[in-house]
Amino acid sequence: MNWQIANATAMLRAPQVHRDLDIDRTGYVDVFAALRAAGIDCMTRPMPKLFGFYFGLDDGGPAMLLNASLDEIGLRHTAAHELGHHVFDHGSRADSDLDIAGLQPQRVWTAVEKQAESFAAWFLMPPQAVDAALRRIGIEQVQQPEEVYEVARWLGTSYAGTVRHLRRLKKIDAKSASSWPSIPPQRLRARLHPPTLNKPTSHLFPIRPSAGSGVLHVAAGDVLLLPPGSRIAKLPHGLIAMDPESWPAESTASGPAWRAGATVEVTDHFHQSAAFIVEVPGHPPISVTVVAPVRRLGTADVWGCTSEPDHPQAAD
Repeated sequence: MNWQIANATAMLRAPQVHRDLDIDRTGYVDVFAALRAAGIDCMTRPMPKLFGFYFGLDDGGPAMLLNASLDEIGLRHTAAHELGHHVFDHGSRADSDLDIAGLQPQRVWTAVEKQAESFAAWFLMPPQAVDAALRRIGIEQVQQPEEVYEVARWLGTSYAGTVRHLRRLKKIDAKSASSWPSIPPQRLRARLHPPTLNKPTSHLFPIRPSAGSGVLHVAAGDVLLLPPGSRIAKLPHGLIAMDPESWPAESTASGPAWRAGATVEVTDHFHQSAAFIVEVPGHPPISVTVVAPVRRLGTADVWGCTSEPDHPQAAD
């Protein structure tokens, strides 16, 4: 099986699974909710040599074991990949290296691994969700690698994986799809906001005026960039303004080095998801929901969850 066939079968199968499991395809896809709906037991534990393991029906499944040492993006991708093994009835599979960062272009993939990997992309990045992310950053077609990084933040996916999938969706050209994966995400973050050079493991979430009612899934150390002149009545507990003196009334910065009016950091004390209103001069208010991280260790029933609040607070 070549990659073209693997992608074609995954493109057809992923929306069927979304429908069968009642998964919203217009935004961030909750793969762990999908596993629960599919009746697949999930557990995480540190595994130095494995990304994940899928147990088929012949081995007491369906169930999967994920590497707890992965970050949330890695866990989401691996879970979607193992779900691909499940829906295509591949049987039990051990995955030692999924190349989530796209650092091994010469890697040899077996037919079933190509199919599961393609499924992960189509499942986590359905076209409707990609289009919604593009609208949130105010574009229709991707022109810069920084824009890919922003799309990935809204979708909860890896930068390299998002580049590859945007090519499948014809949102970027072949030349960009070939060269952009080699750009380190840290360099893209620094272009968007230079101080993030001091935070190599943090993710950056630029919140554009076009964001509308956005939901961001964050982790401690991540940084939110607000538009120039923004006002917030009160930041939720666990979110702190890192440089409140940089909340200017106006800003002339534009282009790839777009600068926010304020930067807000997610701290280790952010445990309860919260919603708030960002008021931006000359634009409709932006409703931002920030979803607190979940510590995924052990069986899924002890991971816990955080609800998304319904009533954000407006600035006065």
